[in-house]
Amino acid sequence: MRRRQVLAAVGGTGIGGIAGCLEDECPPRASPETPPDGWPVPGSNPGNTSVVPDGLPAPDDGSPGRERWHLEGWDVTDAVGAASAPVVDDEFVYLAYGLPSGWYRDDEEDGALVVVDESTGELEWEYPLGERASGAPALVGESVLIGDADGMLARLERASGTVEWERDLGAAVRTPAVADGWCYVQCDDGRVHAIDVETGERCWDADPRGLLERLGWGDDYETTGRPAVADGTVVVTTGVSRDSRTTGLVRALDRTSGERRWSQDLEGRLSGPPRSPAVADGNVYVTGRERLEAYALADGEREWTFTTGYTTSAPAVGEDVVYCCAKNVYAIDRDDGTERWRHVNLAPESSTIGGSERVPLTAQPAVAGGFVAVGFGALERTSGEHLWGEVGNEPESDYFHAGTSRFGEAMAGHAIANGALYAATSEGRVAKVVP
Repeated sequence: MRRRQVLAAVGGTGIGGIAGCLEDECPPRASPETPPDGWPVPGSNPGNTSVVPDGLPAPDDGSPGRERWHLEGWDVTDAVGAASAPVVDDEFVYLAYGLPSGWYRDDEEDGALVVVDESTGELEWEYPLGERASGAPALVGESVLIGDADGMLARLERASGTVEWERDLGAAVRTPAVADGWCYVQCDDGRVHAIDVETGERCWDADPRGLLERLGWGDDYETTGRPAVADGTVVVTTGVSRDSRTTGLVRALDRTSGERRWSQDLEGRLSGPPRSPAVADGNVYVTGRERLEAYALADGEREWTFTTGYTTSAPAVGEDVVYCCAKNVYAIDRDDGTERWRHVNLAPESSTIGGSERVPLTAQPAVAGGFVAVGFGALERTSGEHLWGEVGNEPESDYFHAGTSRFGEAMAGHAIANGALYAATSEGRVAKVVP
């Protein structure tokens, strides 16, 4: 029988405002709390590279991916809306329900952080959000960080969901990044905040808006992504709307002070905010609508652009290759932006309710050892050959129905931990799959 605990948003150290600074600067902590083993944040690490050295064993009998369990959102929560990417430790899977997407309305006032048993998929506890969900959770120490669309960022005990602190940031809180004792998070108004993980106190915020924008005139700012943190820098992407046109802005901020080091406009017009950036080895990788772009972390110089011709995921970054999902899956050379391989997806360019169940999978892939995880399956890392599981090409799918991509993106995200792939669709199905 499933154990269900619905936890009230009470307790902790209280709610703090965003005015003032904890310190003049916020250097890395000498003895910070560290993330647990597993896949503690979407993108796996502070740089958002979505790559781990290993984690998926090779199939020993040539069998397809085997599902250990799956659940639907309505099995575990009354929250209405899309699911977030999952994060995983050695005991539990954590994800948010209630994000606006597809057929779910933006005014739904219903969201929850849901925690299920890693081995069985049964509900462990649920934390109701003040308004709908607005991003994925992140794990640090013995706690989980989660924001909501009402502007509240909370730290909860991982074991029980008890509130440890809350911080009002004033606008919908997206997915946090955690590095060296600090939480870096962007809100939907474009501001980036540095928050002390232990206390919830704010050190700095970086606001892209000028005086006119703050008073309600000029450009509108919007984001859905999470920061990437590396080499003393916090990199964020933000959508900028002006005159019914959306463009993308990439900013590199000094992580100790929040001061802007450089900014760049993404090429072309976007249909929404740009995806989360990834940072590795002195380079920044960002996708707009149909392009993947590489920049130098030091000064923001654009190094190359790769065009997919379709809505493109956030990138996963390996030693010498960048992987991304659009209609197809691509492996791109990090040095010069040329294509190494592509896995062709037979999904139609547009999907109808009565059409094929083949769908484009435009969520950030996850890479472990010799695998690239896409959808509920895996490709071979050096060739793109399909190895096991569903990667969007099945005419009759166990995970997607006809017309899925008509209502929004098919996938919410992936995590690799405990020798398994955990994947979530935007519609709320979550499954644990092993080779």
